[in-house]
Amino acid sequence: MLPLRSCLLLLAAVNATAVLAADDLIAMSAEQAGMAGIATAALAEMKATGGIRLAAQVVVPPSQIEVIAAPLPAMVAAVRVAHGEIVKKGQVLVRLQGAPLLELQREFAQARSQASLAAENLRRDESLYADGIIPQGRLSATRAAERQAALVLAEKSQSLRLAGLPQPGEKGALASAAEIRAPFDGVVLEAAAQPGQRVDSMSPLFKIGRISPLWAEIQATPAQAAGITVGDEVAVPGCPPGGRVTVIAPQVDAHDQSLRLRAELPYRVACVRPYQYVQVDVRPAEARTSYAWRVPAGALTRHLSRTWVFVEAPGGFRPVAVQVLEESAQSSRVAVPVDASARIAIKGVAALKGAWLGLGAADQ
Repeated sequence: MLPLRSCLLLLAAVNATAVLAADDLIAMSAEQAGMAGIATAALAEMKATGGIRLAAQVVVPPSQIEVIAAPLPAMVAAVRVAHGEIVKKGQVLVRLQGAPLLELQREFAQARSQASLAAENLRRDESLYADGIIPQGRLSATRAAERQAALVLAEKSQSLRLAGLPQPGEKGALASAAEIRAPFDGVVLEAAAQPGQRVDSMSPLFKIGRISPLWAEIQATPAQAAGITVGDEVAVPGCPPGGRVTVIAPQVDAHDQSLRLRAELPYRVACVRPYQYVQVDVRPAEARTSYAWRVPAGALTRHLSRTWVFVEAPGGFRPVAVQVLEESAQSSRVAVPVDASARIAIKGVAALKGAWLGLGAADQ
């Protein structure tokens, strides 16, 4: 070990020869670094922390939620699904009964009969017009009547479909109940319908949510979120990977001082359920150069309320500010905005800081 006087002389020599360039390069030869006891290690040789685990809640995006309402006044005859149940497109949710449903079928049957008659009249008048028996005006009127009858039939057919009713046969009996079906694959978020209940037109019966993608609403402290960016990978432990951070709130919550993040989860409810509380692992995206690494505590130094490491560069070292995500006496987990192949000083940091401060860093 060098005597104190020798160390002071060496540090003075480093200060005298180091130059603080515009890019904050501390110029220093390899010989000087060795004499000052500076040792380096590549970030790639240190343990990457693999991200951070945070609390979250799984939710269904509002745009993927649909309310299923009663098409007409009716009585709930049977409820086929329950809250939280996974449903497939076309699956029966509820059966409804009531006079308005029978009347709707009668209206459809009448519209179908009128449309058939109008089409027959049009065929007859087209033949008569071709033979010169009727004038153009009568043919035009018959065509207009046929178009109107077809429009009414289409409207009644649509009303039947929305009511969950089949089209009655030409001479078949009318259906006694309407079946309301799931419009898509999803999960029952709310089930308001009860057997025997009388409902009005547009009364909500169910709330159905599409199950992919889902959102994870993540809660973090500002320090935890400091190393996270949009596009970082998100996964629920035990579930398939592939989630991504999509939103980072620009401000903290006024009540608990937490920061809200949102991630999109592309997998289905077989793994997690809507409104379930979970833990998520947030990891840097592969394309990012800012990773969280576990570095020795001695590699860090504080200056101007920030934390720094000294990154080896051609001709010397460069101070780089880092985000401290987790700290202990032996090591700290930090986000370093450099490539994993970069080398940082792990010993002799005090000498580098002295050289840096002696050349004007304290005034920056």
